[in-house]
Amino acid sequence: MLDFREPQDNRLVIGLARLLKAEILKYRMCDAELVVMDDGVEKLKKLAGKRAMICPNHSHRHDPEVMFSFSCMLGEEFNFIAAREVFDWNNGWNGWFLQRMGVYSVVRGAIDRESFKTTKRILVEGKKKLVLFPEGEISRQNDVLLPLESGAAQLSFMALDELHKTKPEEPIYIVPVAIKYTYKTDLKAHLADLLDKLEFKLGLNNHTEPSLYKRVRAAAEVVLSTLEAEYNLKAVPGADLNTRITALKTKILDTIAEFLDIKLSASGSHLDWVRVLRNAMDDIIYADDVETLPPYQKKIHDEKSEKIRGFYKDLDRVVTFIAIYDGYLTPPATQERMVNVLELIEAEVFGQPRIKGPRLVYLKVGDPINLLELYPEYKKTKKPIIERVSNNINNQLSTMLQSLDKERQPVFVS
Repeated sequence: MLDFREPQDNRLVIGLARLLKAEILKYRMCDAELVVMDDGVEKLKKLAGKRAMICPNHSHRHDPEVMFSFSCMLGEEFNFIAAREVFDWNNGWNGWFLQRMGVYSVVRGAIDRESFKTTKRILVEGKKKLVLFPEGEISRQNDVLLPLESGAAQLSFMALDELHKTKPEEPIYIVPVAIKYTYKTDLKAHLADLLDKLEFKLGLNNHTEPSLYKRVRAAAEVVLSTLEAEYNLKAVPGADLNTRITALKTKILDTIAEFLDIKLSASGSHLDWVRVLRNAMDDIIYADDVETLPPYQKKIHDEKSEKIRGFYKDLDRVVTFIAIYDGYLTPPATQERMVNVLELIEAEVFGQPRIKGPRLVYLKVGDPINLLELYPEYKKTKKPIIERVSNNINNQLSTMLQSLDKERQPVFVS
């Protein structure tokens, strides 16, 4: 069953986390303040007792904490779906905590029957709403939505199929939710200090350069050149940054595909290739029959799995470079965009980016999509209706992110 991690909702752990919600926002998220826009709380409260899958965009690693804080505002508890590998972080302690908070695993792209069964059960029972991030990856920026996977719509309709057997009049809803982060203060001094530390690590000496943009660009150049050397990629003389970034992404993905003996579709995008490769990696690492193998075969499988786990970092690099491109910081750029690029460099140099200062986290709730209204059409032709629902989610998220951009007073950095 693909090493499934089931939800083990624990009243004590969840209750303690709810009591510590303010401390989570203050200390873990650097004094973040959640601002729910317009009638967001009321929209969700109208669905109290109703079956619903909530689909937020996924720009930051703290999005689950944001959604947990939102559930506290509503006086509800949510279940969450998370990628299987995150349960192994911190020697498994991360998984222990997540399971007791009502989180369960999915092996992306695989026929993860236990995960699918759990999703159907949670939606059919309707005791808690379910949170699924339809991008499937952390986009690492506020402005652009990665192409959505179809799983949210597909899984919700699967649950509606089950529900329809006993309660054909009961609906299941999908609720898009937009999350956008902004900073409460001017970060220029902090960003300059961070650049001092990064430049030291990168062997640069640009402290007297007044333009933060030029300093960030120089640091990005060093990181890119270093990664080109790491992956044995020779940059084309005179090539611009976008051309070099595209070549680097392709090289990384081709290297992984060759190891896995997978042929990537020439018509696919880099994100399509990331998803194909990640799914293949997950299939091997979390294969159904591993525990039934004889000891020697299991040893060989474990050795191969350990090599494959190292590719997760490579795929994360590619996703980061999908979000960030040359021109992303064309002056004058907002400090949020500057932070996005600096966090890419931080992740490479220090291993983990740090939050740059107190943030406002804007959250906007979209219009619930009633799948029951679409169910007769879905039974006739499933794929077009799943695509229509996925496009609806995408369009609502994109529109809400644009509207949230107008709620802040931008601080520009040059």
